[in-house]
Amino acid sequence: MVKKNITLDDLAVMVKHGFDEVHTRLDATNTELLTVKKDLTQKMDEGFFAVNRRLDLLHEDISDLPAIREELKDLDERFVRIERKVAGRK
Repeated sequence: MVKKNITLDDLAVMVKHGFDEVHTRLDATNTELLTVKKDLTQKMDEGFFAVNRRLDLLHEDISDLPAIREELKDLDERFVRIERKVAGRK
């Protein structure tokens, strides 16, 4: 087997080629990561929008609960008074 002498210039070319290859792979990976980040950000935004919309609807549904509670309290008091009157007539 013949041994080939490698010069510093040959070594420099090989090292540069290796770094260029790594750089190319990193660029591709960064591009893929940016795409994934963009997709995830969009999905998160859509998801949060949907959750916020549901919370808004829920808030609208329960916004009148204090008034309903007050009305139930009044009705309960009226019912108790009626029961007392009816029980007193027996």
